[in-house]
Amino acid sequence: MEKHQAEIRLRFKGIFRIRVRFTFVWQAWFLAWSVFKVDPTEFGKLDPDKQFAALAYGAAAWELMDHGKSVYFTFEDITKALLKASKEDNQKIAATLKYAQWPEWVKSKLDKEGKKKPSP
Repeated sequence: MEKHQAEIRLRFKGIFRIRVRFTFVWQAWFLAWSVFKVDPTEFGKLDPDKQFAALAYGAAAWELMDHGKSVYFTFEDITKALLKASKEDNQKIAATLKYAQWPEWVKSKLDKEGKKKPSP
């Protein structure tokens, strides 16, 4: 598993724990933004817990989509599962976020602080 990926077992709607992989690539952010139907600027103004849950949802959903599988959980399912998960599991996901991979075309649009560069 690469640095931008994490895997934990989460409990969904029952007693069984299901292995969920999280892949933090740029597509995960697009999925996270679509959960709240906001742009990146508005997303940054949301509660940090909601941001974390949305990014976790996006990363888990993208992992499934990238492998041609259907997404079998909703944003609410992931949120509830993360609340039930251990502190170590949530910290593992948070630690993986710092290794997120972005393509060069996105990096070229951002300055060193991660803010959008002004248009010429």
